[in-house]
Amino acid sequence: MVALPTGKLSDRFPNGVNWTNAVWLALMHVGGVFAFWHFSWPALWMFIAFYYLTGCFGVTLGYHRQMTHGSFQTIAPVRWLLTLCAMLSGQGSPLFWIATHRKHHAHSDGDQDPHTPNHGFWWSHVLWLQPRDNPENSREHFERWAPDFYGNRVHRFLHATYGPFLFLSAGVFYAVGELAWGEGLSVFLWAMCLRIAVVYHVTWFVNSATHVWGYRNYQTSDRSRNLWWVGLLAFGEGWHNNHHAYQRMARHGHRFWEFDLTYNIIRVMKLFGLATSVVDKLPEAAKATLKGDDSAPSQVPHAA
Repeated sequence: MVALPTGKLSDRFPNGVNWTNAVWLALMHVGGVFAFWHFSWPALWMFIAFYYLTGCFGVTLGYHRQMTHGSFQTIAPVRWLLTLCAMLSGQGSPLFWIATHRKHHAHSDGDQDPHTPNHGFWWSHVLWLQPRDNPENSREHFERWAPDFYGNRVHRFLHATYGPFLFLSAGVFYAVGELAWGEGLSVFLWAMCLRIAVVYHVTWFVNSATHVWGYRNYQTSDRSRNLWWVGLLAFGEGWHNNHHAYQRMARHGHRFWEFDLTYNIIRVMKLFGLATSVVDKLPEAAKATLKGDDSAPSQVPHAA
């Protein structure tokens, strides 16, 4: 994934459009719209269940806090279960997601940030997914930003087979809905299409909205913000300024009103021995900043 020029929109597509991504996103959104004409109660409950399984347990807990930042450790069966949930979100293979997010933190709000708001709100929200990368650039991207995962043959296999995995999962949703309740199309449209589209936008708002609106607890080197409604929708990810200030912390909500569902799940996992080495102790500098101590550092190190 190469740095993109800051000029006109067409300059950001040096290798053309990634039509696979574009068509897939369009199909999920169209299917999500059609879901409202094919309502059923089993489909609604499947939508809710997989909204949390894929968005919260998969992307936020698995891809983000455990795999990308190492905010906690867990046993292999749990780690692979979280990986499966995350892949069902439709947000890319572990290699793609982790490498892209680490690059985002290293160049946050700069021109090399994959979803920099410097190119506009809609670029940071969704358009950044549309340029096509060639295989050589993708390999360099993975080697640079996720060498720990790129060196794992299983993760390279998951990346190579990610597309077929998604299409297979679509078939499974339809089959389960049809066999269990005679509502195959309804379950497919709600639990697959609409759910994926909703989780997309919830995650994308972290990239876009929380770099535009909200308040700041810490003076970081980027424009990250804490935005309450993204915090609620995105399972605690909306306390984004806190996260950018202290990236490895499993705890994103630093004030008492900043509810962080994902961190509370980690706390429960810790009680049962399923989460170890949890990074959740707020540094003294952060405590002083939150208390308004003038002696606290005015600028938080970007890689803290």
